[in-house]
Amino acid sequence: MYMEIITSAIHQRIDCLDDSHSEAIALTSAYDFNSASEAANRFSGVTQGNIYSRFTNPSVDLFERKLATFEGAEASVAFSSGMSAYLAIAITFLKQGDHVLLASGIFGTTTHLFRQYFGRFGITASVVDVDDINGWKKELQHNTKLIVVETPTNPILAVADIKQLSLIAKEQKAIFVVDNTLLSPVFQQPLAFGADLVLHSVGKFIDGQGRVVGGAISGSYKLIQPLKDYLRSSGTCLSAFNAWLLSKSMDTLYARMQQHQSNAIKVYNWLKVQDMIVSVNSTIDPEHSQAILISEQQKGHSPILTFSIKGGRIEAWKIIDSFELISRCTNIGDAKTMVTHPATTTHGKYTIKERERYGITENLIRLSIGLENPKDIIDDLNKAFDAIKTPICSDKSEEYDHVLSL
Repeated sequence: MYMEIITSAIHQRIDCLDDSHSEAIALTSAYDFNSASEAANRFSGVTQGNIYSRFTNPSVDLFERKLATFEGAEASVAFSSGMSAYLAIAITFLKQGDHVLLASGIFGTTTHLFRQYFGRFGITASVVDVDDINGWKKELQHNTKLIVVETPTNPILAVADIKQLSLIAKEQKAIFVVDNTLLSPVFQQPLAFGADLVLHSVGKFIDGQGRVVGGAISGSYKLIQPLKDYLRSSGTCLSAFNAWLLSKSMDTLYARMQQHQSNAIKVYNWLKVQDMIVSVNSTIDPEHSQAILISEQQKGHSPILTFSIKGGRIEAWKIIDSFELISRCTNIGDAKTMVTHPATTTHGKYTIKERERYGITENLIRLSIGLENPKDIIDDLNKAFDAIKTPICSDKSEEYDHVLSL
């Protein structure tokens, strides 16, 4: 009798949740088939349906469909992280002897992946200033098969001309990838301007609360299907739980991005008039060198702001260490405002010469503007700026003595 109860309990299930207003999470690794024939047909592709959650899962599928709709894409495919999405693109579409063009200032680990790891397998990579169209043309090689840009760039907020680069890529017969993480599909839809694939680190603005690590790629069926085939073999899949969180986040993405932008504009305007600020980088800037392109290509502005202060690393670190509300965190896109020092964190893998070339200087500070009351964000900035006007506390002196040696 005891075994019957256990067996009965294990096999209880809800077959249908059609009347549930909120989507359920498909927390399952495998799926039941009605017959051996049905299993064979699904595995062979004769019929569609779930097979195994490494590559087919209802929760992941829902998120992918929502993202594809936002991006105006035929399809999307999700991965366990943004870097695993980049890895998927490289392994799927590149081979030994191919060449890759990367935009300047993109996430340091992305550049490191292509130059350090794929370099071992005979794939070469060159870095081009993101806003130099002639530079892109000059760096093309006969074997250039992939062009990757992040626009706006992180952290300098330079902008790539997606339409012009798409024409260069098409003439070269290279796949053109745009990392849209800093704007989300709310403020930019690269496919409409000629991009072949759009990539997101979905744990940023799409998640919006710093809970999830994930990546996703959107594009045509023709390009997404090979990526799904790779996913089936690689196992770099997004979990059902993370997909469910991301699907729910998509429902509020538009509203959140509007508030992020509103707060960022207020903070930008405050930063611009501070005496200790040398410069502020933002697409909000009406005098941005690419203001016309920004107005044509973007539907809004990235909530990422970077600013250079008078001084160097010691002064930058002191400001960062003085924040009380703003979190010291290298993530972006959270409801909470976050700060980091790009030269020693996100872009630390670049050489000193490369950082200088791309404007990632020792006195540069990056802010990811959150959803708090903007007055509170500005008050915290003001207090931190005041701290730099006072001597370094004795309990911090030894730490700051070593700053310049790092």
